[in-house]
Amino acid sequence: MAKKIKRKDAATTVSRRTPRSHKKELNFEDPEEDDKKNKVEELEKEEKTEEDAESSGEQSAWEYYMDRIEDSVTFPNVFQLALIFFLANMVFLLYTQGKDDLRQKNDVKDTTEEDQGDPLWPIVTGGLAGGAAFLQLIVVCYSSYKNYTGRLAATEDEDEKEAIEKPQLPEFGYIYAIFAPLAVSLIKYPAKIAAIAPCIAQVPYLNPMVKVVVSFVTMYQIGIESKDATFFEIALSPLVLAASYFLLEHFLKESLSITERTLFSYLAVALLVFVDDNSDVSLVIFQKLFMAFGAGLGLAACLGDIYRSQTPGSIAQKAVLTVIYVVFFGNSIVLSYKFLYPILGQAPWTWIVDYIRTDPQKLAIFKLWATSSAVFVPSILTFAKYIPFELRRKVWHFAIFAALAYPIIIEPQLTSLALVGLFGVFCLVELARAYDLPPFGGFLRKILAPFEDKKDSKGPFVLSYLLLVLGVAVPLWLNNCSVGGSSVIGLITLGLGDSLASLIGKAVGKIYWPETSKTAEGSFFFLISTALALYGYQTQEKVGYDDYAILITSFITAALEGNLQINDNLLVPVMGWISLEVLQRARY
Repeated sequence: MAKKIKRKDAATTVSRRTPRSHKKELNFEDPEEDDKKNKVEELEKEEKTEEDAESSGEQSAWEYYMDRIEDSVTFPNVFQLALIFFLANMVFLLYTQGKDDLRQKNDVKDTTEEDQGDPLWPIVTGGLAGGAAFLQLIVVCYSSYKNYTGRLAATEDEDEKEAIEKPQLPEFGYIYAIFAPLAVSLIKYPAKIAAIAPCIAQVPYLNPMVKVVVSFVTMYQIGIESKDATFFEIALSPLVLAASYFLLEHFLKESLSITERTLFSYLAVALLVFVDDNSDVSLVIFQKLFMAFGAGLGLAACLGDIYRSQTPGSIAQKAVLTVIYVVFFGNSIVLSYKFLYPILGQAPWTWIVDYIRTDPQKLAIFKLWATSSAVFVPSILTFAKYIPFELRRKVWHFAIFAALAYPIIIEPQLTSLALVGLFGVFCLVELARAYDLPPFGGFLRKILAPFEDKKDSKGPFVLSYLLLVLGVAVPLWLNNCSVGGSSVIGLITLGLGDSLASLIGKAVGKIYWPETSKTAEGSFFFLISTALALYGYQTQEKVGYDDYAILITSFITAALEGNLQINDNLLVPVMGWISLEVLQRARY
């Protein structure tokens, strides 16, 4: 017992050693541990020094954004940039290797050398517009940083300083919002580059009026001239783009990223400005319906505040809702008739009935669609909770592929009309669901909730299925509803590739793409299924897409699906269309 007491006393003595004796004790610690601690302390000091410099405004804008760029240098971003640079180089080669073929394919009707001018003028104009957008982004970043440091300097309270939002780099995906419309124009519609270039020069971080002014200043500085794009197209395109983005930002800011809002705005420009008498009738119908129902929705939205101000469930609220429905559907139907009657020669609802009924093939396809939809859709909605989540979501991809796989090559115009109608129905369903409008809003929320994932929870609107329809339709529309390999790229990549990649990747995937949740096994099956389907369609259509174009396009779309951080339902088909079109006509 005495020994134990003695040891306790000794321990007490050790704990009360002088600083000198304590220092000697530390000499017996592991030197490697000391080195680790010293390194950690040095890193903490460096981080604190950087934070102090940043908070005091001493760090330059260049240093600040270089740090942000360093943070954004990830494998998915670098890999996507490599794919974009590859396709951009192929577009350039298309102009340097096959200028005559390109002009002939796109019906550029200049006949003399003087009229033709420099055959590279579309790509030069597009490059200058892209450069203008890049310079604006630099100015926006610098201005944001100066504003941030100014607010820091004017604030003394440390908590308030922490609450000030730090400036960030532009959204990485915005590079697609510049590249995709520019590449589509250069490949398919080079004569329209004079109208697209001012739009490319717009960046979404500016005031709408400033954007429009910048577009026209850029147009003047570049000296854009074109005998093929009309003055109406050149002047109206920037206005439509700015207005569309403003509306999307106002109503769908939480549901769509900056990149997605910009791409939607370009679709609005293509539909409202570039669809003309030479376009397929299904696109003309889509344009007029878009204008009619858009006007009806705008008028009905004016009554939205009155509706929300009423007591829920009251007679007054029901009366206002009835007025909203009458205003919306009444104006939409009347305007649709006014817009389409001169084109179709009869009421649009009469025209569509005659269009289907008078052709046995169209009638057979329509009956098949109606019957299968009446059985399939209610069954999936009823038994959704018994279906695994991933299969539950991808079943719609398989369904749209099964419904359109054959009709898209024998009746592309009917397929286009069906996609227009499906897009319109989905828009109406989503409006009722998002705003919980009686009598169907609550019911739609309940039956569609099992199909939503975390991407759909960003905002009040669930747009995945609208993007699915657009992803299938846009390649077909870019080819003016003609039969061709690139017309089916959206149907193949979304209906087969994306679905199989997701299901197989979840089931057997072990190797993940760096810094993503997607698997290499899933991407491999995406590549194989896309390539086989393109080969199959090539046999049916007897088109001239070769092995090189098919395989590289399959790889690019599979790689993008595995690395994109935004909704890929629209972007992957568009990039696949660009790849297939340019690789067929350009070579290293």
